[in-house]
Amino acid sequence: MLSAAKVRIHGMQDENWVIKDKINQYRGLIKLYERDRKIHEGDLAKQKKRYCRDIRQLRKDITTKREELGIAVYGDKQFLRNAFQEHRRLQLTYMNSQADKVLESIHQENFNKRKQLDRIRYTKKKKMETFRLTQLESAELRDRLLFEVGGKLPAEKKEQAVANYVQRANIKKNAALAIKVMYKKILDILKKDSSYFTVVLEALKLDCRAQGKCLMGATEMGQLAMEYLDDRKFEFNKLEAEIKINMKERERTLKLVRREVAYLTDSFPNLIRKEEATNLDDLYEDEDAGSKHSVHWELEEVMGICKKLQKATLVPSFDKILLRLKEQHYQTERLMMQLTLNSTKRDALIEDRKHAIQMLDSLKNVGQEKTAMYVIEKNQLKAGLEAEEREERNLTTALNERGQLIIEMKTSLQQINQLLSSVGAPNVPRPFKDVPPAIQYALDDMIQPVPEVEADFDKLILTAKQKLNVLIQAVSKMEVTADVKAYANAFYHGILARTMRDNYKDEVVAEGGLIEFEMEDPNVPSHAVVKLRSKQLVEAQVSEFDVPDVPAKK
Repeated sequence: MLSAAKVRIHGMQDENWVIKDKINQYRGLIKLYERDRKIHEGDLAKQKKRYCRDIRQLRKDITTKREELGIAVYGDKQFLRNAFQEHRRLQLTYMNSQADKVLESIHQENFNKRKQLDRIRYTKKKKMETFRLTQLESAELRDRLLFEVGGKLPAEKKEQAVANYVQRANIKKNAALAIKVMYKKILDILKKDSSYFTVVLEALKLDCRAQGKCLMGATEMGQLAMEYLDDRKFEFNKLEAEIKINMKERERTLKLVRREVAYLTDSFPNLIRKEEATNLDDLYEDEDAGSKHSVHWELEEVMGICKKLQKATLVPSFDKILLRLKEQHYQTERLMMQLTLNSTKRDALIEDRKHAIQMLDSLKNVGQEKTAMYVIEKNQLKAGLEAEEREERNLTTALNERGQLIIEMKTSLQQINQLLSSVGAPNVPRPFKDVPPAIQYALDDMIQPVPEVEADFDKLILTAKQKLNVLIQAVSKMEVTADVKAYANAFYHGILARTMRDNYKDEVVAEGGLIEFEMEDPNVPSHAVVKLRSKQLVEAQVSEFDVPDVPAKK
């Protein structure tokens, strides 16, 4: 028998195997071992190739990661070379340099260039300002050379217009302040009126509430009185019906009792008992007595009457019938007294109801009168407020118109004073001599200070009046000939044409307008003087030939 070890090692399972079988078995085992070895060697070769391939890939990855690490740490030199490809100077300067140092150097160079650019721009700005000022000066000199004849430059006209605008704004400001003060006063008055009317309204509310409470109380009293009167009427009618029923029953009972009493009274002698007659039936049955009634029948009739009385009076026995009748008599008297008292109370309630209705009507009439008075006062107050608002609007409109008129008058006076500024002024010697007139006039305008604008209305009128008097006196001393008039007329038209041309060119319109002056001769009487003389002649009733000639002024 084969052992378990041999079976496990050689795979022998049968004892009858021969050597050939064993050799074949061993050969098969050897082939199996060889095949397993070849398979194992093939697997090892494949695994070796795979490991080699993985090693090469890892080496490539390590190289790539090292390059990325170098780029991250020291910068990308290839990127810098590509960036500096078109800049030979930068490429030679920063060749094989680290990226952070290259960036720092480039930022520093850029900062220096920006500083230099800012300096250049600042210098350019300064030079442009200097050039602009030079242009303005040259333009001003050119304007002064062009406008040789007397007159204002466009800039001065604009300055005058701005000054007038500022002055007009100040006037409007003062007017606004005055209006503000006036409105404050009006608001104070309105606040006082509001407090007064608030007190009046509160008093009216209290009065209205008091009247309402009074009306409600009167209404409640009237309703209670009506309810009480209805209750009393109902009770009175009920008692009256009960009393009438009781009185009818009493009268009927009394009639019945009287009839029975009368009958008993009439038949009472026949009821007397005789000593001889022991049997009542025999006594009354005697035909000789002539009685048609027997004692038994009468007794039964009396008993029937008593039973009726007992039934009517509702008493338990015949003995109490009289007591009940007395009680009924007493109750009748008491009810009559109660009826009289209730009638008196009813009359009093009717009188109270009439008085309450009268008071209600009077209160209604009083409330209507007060309401009408309140409505009338309210309408009057509303009409007064509307009139005040209308007057306020009219006053505001008048103030605006007056302010506008004052502004126009002041502007015109300022222009007149400006035109008369050279009247009465001393002749100042010119500092520059041997200079052409145009340049001399331009220099005078440059040196001349800007005049201050006078804002006082009275001063403007006084100054204009004085200068006009001086001008009139100077003109009166002159010999006015036809040539002088023609020259003055031509000069005036020249000024007018130049002013219109300047306004057309500069698109500036003078605020005060053009002021025309008419030259008057003091030797020729004016229209006012002629009218005065005519008035004097009419008053004196003297012919014009008797009036002495007034000597002419010289």
